Amino acid sequence: MTGAISIILAGVGGKGVITATNVLAQGLVALGYDVKVSEVYGMSQRGGSVHSQVRFGEKIYSPLIEKGTADFILGFDQIEALRWGSFLKQEGQMIVNQTDLIIDTYKGKFDDSFDQYKHVTFVEGAAIAKETGNIRNENFVMLGALLQALDFEFDAWKGTMEKHIKKQHQAESILSLLRGMSELKTLVKKEKVYGV
Repeated sequence: MTGAISIILAGVGGKGVITATNVLAQGLVALGYDVKVSEVYGMSQRGGSVHSQVRFGEKIYSPLIEKGTADFILGFDQIEALRWGSFLKQEGQMIVNQTDLIIDTYKGKFDDSFDQYKHVTFVEGAAIAKETGNIRNENFVMLGALLQALDFEFDAWKGTMEKHIKKQHQAESILSLLRGMSELKTLVKKEKVYGV
């Protein structure tokens, strides 16, 4: 992978955005990339808006992502994905957790919709996590979808998951990551075949 890749992870407190960010960053470092992560997470209490910015490549000078330049937005929540939509570049990809819309933390008005973005993929994160044995692992389902979109192989992430996830949660967390990767691969195939 050449050039800098910019990713925004956006969700609400209690959904594991920070944990997913840490695993992503640690895995990228283990693969030899220069990685910069923003440390502005927002209101990380349960229900509050949370986001992080991750940039990686051969050499990265700043963690901050300017509007219209993000390659990926990983939305753990639909409203938070829309909130950060203006940061996505024209050909960038939005991967969004298909969960029920929650009440907007800041009561802001969103006339925005996903229709204006060229590449949006919805993943049933909560349903898939529940199938793997722990509904709280939807963050790893979503992270798996992102890793698939980035064309990473699971083997490159197994060690990172084992190192940074508590032993009692490793099996279901790794399974959730794998299911997220598999789900995105299936969805992309359907998009190519049916043009949806």
